[in-house]
Amino acid sequence: MKIDMHVHSTYSGDSDGRPEDILKKAESVGLDGLALMDHNTLEGYRSVKNKKSSLILVPGIEVSTEEGHVMAIGLQEEIGKQLTMAEAIDKINEQGAIAAAPHPYRYWSGMTEENLFSNNWTAIEGLNGRSWHSKNVKARKAAKKMNLPIIGGSDAHRLKTVGKAYTIFDNIDSWEDVITQIKKGNVDAGGEDRTYVQTFFYIRRAIFGYVRRGFKRI
Repeated sequence: MKIDMHVHSTYSGDSDGRPEDILKKAESVGLDGLALMDHNTLEGYRSVKNKKSSLILVPGIEVSTEEGHVMAIGLQEEIGKQLTMAEAIDKINEQGAIAAAPHPYRYWSGMTEENLFSNNWTAIEGLNGRSWHSKNVKARKAAKKMNLPIIGGSDAHRLKTVGKAYTIFDNIDSWEDVITQIKKGNVDAGGEDRTYVQTFFYIRRAIFGYVRRGFKRI
């Protein structure tokens, strides 16, 4: 089964995909589920969690910290922005959710190698659809060195890239099963890295957004 563990909707503020349209796109590309990882809010997930769908919908947030982003998979309540990754991870674990390191080694995420190796992660995003192949390779090597499960996600901010990368599971029936299987390490990552053409448009959007936000990270 294929679940895209990292999708952003309009509730992130930097994505053009409405949650209901993301669900339709995910179904059309053959996904079995997805996790809406909007920045610091569960509103995107809440807006569609009760809609009739064949997909397994995983609650989650991409939490902003001063040191970079943290994927909170299975989070039930917002925790707000945090000063440090360690603080965010503690609050995520308190809810019984799990913390995964998103897009390691990517410049715009703000995560350094020290952040990656010094925090208590449950999993590493080793295949991010918006990261270069070389960065994903380094992330996977780090995960193996840390003996942590490798997950995948498109990091889609546009409808057309939903499902570009994903996490592979055996048979699962609920988002709670997703959490359990990641903890057990019964997962793998599949999909594609970012192409050079996509890199050009990504950098352009990233710079424009950075300027528009007053030179502040999300």
